[in-house]
Amino acid sequence: MNKRLRRMVDRTLVYYVIIGILNLIVCTAIMFVLFNLCGFSDHVAPLFNYGLGSVIWYLACRYILFPEKQSSWQQLLRFVIEVIVCYLISYYIIAPLLARVLLPIPKVRDFFSFGGEEENMVRGNCEMAIGAGAYAILNYFGQRYFVFSKRFEVHRPAHTALPEEQTPPETEE
Repeated sequence: MNKRLRRMVDRTLVYYVIIGILNLIVCTAIMFVLFNLCGFSDHVAPLFNYGLGSVIWYLACRYILFPEKQSSWQQLLRFVIEVIVCYLISYYIIAPLLARVLLPIPKVRDFFSFGGEEENMVRGNCEMAIGAGAYAILNYFGQRYFVFSKRFEVHRPAHTALPEEQTPPETEE
């Protein structure tokens, strides 16, 4: 394994997967219940999923995955931006494109018909599942390399006094 890949696949990825599985079970269950049983749309149900999931993720990333001694408003702002961008890319670009490719396959269509045989239920379940997977992948890299990376921190320069110029001691003549 090359150095760059080894740096990306480390303990944070293992912890990310463990926390992700727990988060996935809770939040995705809420999303599918809201969509299939409560009648929320396939664009509104994921908002509840990612609203709750984002709070869990931020706390997990902040304190477990990428711990730092100090948090900043910049980090929180990057987190919010990253979650929104990942959500939009996952659910409005990747999920519809992949669903369009995968749903004509009968086994895939049967798999996603657990909410009912109606076209919008099958498509919605498929897009939400694809979106969840795409979001998890994009979110890991976004959290690691954008939100919790020190290279994006912008700090004001500290106003420290310059050291006094040292003058050589005067010599007596």
